[in-house]
This record gives sequence, structure tokens and C-alpha cells, in this order.
Amino acid sequence: MIVRRLVNKHGMTQEQAARLLGITQPAVSKYMHNKRGIAIKLEGITKVDKAANKIAGLLVSGKAGQVQVMSKLYEVSMHVRRRKLMCDLHRRLEPELNLNKCRICEA
Repeated sequence: MIVRRLVNKHGMTQEQAARLLGITQPAVSKYMHNKRGIAIKLEGITKVDKAANKIAGLLVSGKAGQVQVMSKLYEVSMHVRRRKLMCDLHRRLEPELNLNKCRICEA
């Protein structure tokens, strides 16, 4: 989501976004074409959308320290966990897993 914000909203090239994020341009292309990072759908979840916008804005401004960006990523990952948004992925990967008894995301 952050890659798409950098390219689509902030007008960066894939190469610029890759440099800013410390990843390769082919990785950026895969994110842009939904060939990477699509295990769970997070688009449209207000808190996640806001966090992606905030992180992209911090990165573009050049004012973001690594700690700020990591803090925002941690915050949104905890939201994903608390809302149990990973359960569908786990169900697909481990069909025999009894998610009714799973308490991992509650920790």
C-alpha cells in the first residue's frame, strides 16, 4: 500500500520509491501489480489506509526517521492482529488449524 501511495499519490517513479524504501525496482513493480504483498486484503480498512498515507507522507517529506516509520508500521500491524485480519490467511495455509481455539493474536 505504501509503494502504491508513493507512486500514485506522490508521483514517484518506481526507481525512486525503491530507493526510498530500500528495496529493488522489480519488487516495487510486483507490489504495484499485486503480485507481492497480497496475502491479505488491507485496502479499505480505514486505520490501515490512514497509516499507509501517513508513512508515505513521512517518507516523501524526508522528515521521517527510521524509528518513526517503524513505529507506524508496528502500530498498524498490531491493529491487524487485534482485528484478527490474519485468520483467513491462516485458514487457507493451515486448513486443519482450529481457529476457534487459536489465541495467538490476543497476546
